[in-house]
Amino acid sequence: MPLVISTTEQSVTTLQMNRAEKLNALNREMYAELTEGFRNANSDGTSRVIVLKGTEGIFTAGNDLSDFAAAVAAGQRFDSAFLLMEAMLDSEIPVVVSVDGPAIGIGTTLLFHCDLVYASPGASFHAPFADLGVCPEFASSETFPAMLGDHRAAQMLLLGEPLSANDAERFGLVNKLLDSEELDKHVSEVAAKLAAKPLDALKTSRKLLHARKSDYREIIKREGEEFGRLMQTDEFKNNLARFLSKKAS
Repeated sequence: MPLVISTTEQSVTTLQMNRAEKLNALNREMYAELTEGFRNANSDGTSRVIVLKGTEGIFTAGNDLSDFAAAVAAGQRFDSAFLLMEAMLDSEIPVVVSVDGPAIGIGTTLLFHCDLVYASPGASFHAPFADLGVCPEFASSETFPAMLGDHRAAQMLLLGEPLSANDAERFGLVNKLLDSEELDKHVSEVAAKLAAKPLDALKTSRKLLHARKSDYREIIKREGEEFGRLMQTDEFKNNLARFLSKKAS
């Protein structure tokens, strides 16, 4: 069974994270499948919209810390996450997201790069990078303050406090809250509306909307350098071991 289920119907490609037993935690294989899904949807000549979703009750727990630890032990960078970031930034077609339940780490930071986000009332958004001993990624040092304000960004990125579904809607991260039973149906309807629009106009309009974000790649590179440096510190390695120990107990 693939870790990401990719289906294309009526010009809409749906990428569903499919690792519910691990809370859809993203390991390197899963990152690669998501990256391939974004690349294929943009090159297959038929897809006009990408829908990204998790499974019932969980969007994603973020990085799989066990896989993360294996990369650290081998002295490797966790480059698979950055390849997904590139694929998302390169997307020419709109990305619509369905969030049911927690969205942690990159599960939250990637939402700022999508076009439309819908969530259930039970969704929550959590970026506990400092708790682990690393720093913001996916340009979240820029996107969080820009959308949420400096103080709310600090609350999430420094204190590690989650953002509730209601607050996410209030601050504009989420377009609309819907009951879990209605969420997928509504997202499908939105995706169908987008897919029915003239493709050139759709792509051009999206390109113009995202033009102001052209410096994100440089921000991601700068964050990545600091992220990589912090991964080599004893403080991070000790924090990671403590997190894994708690998980195992």
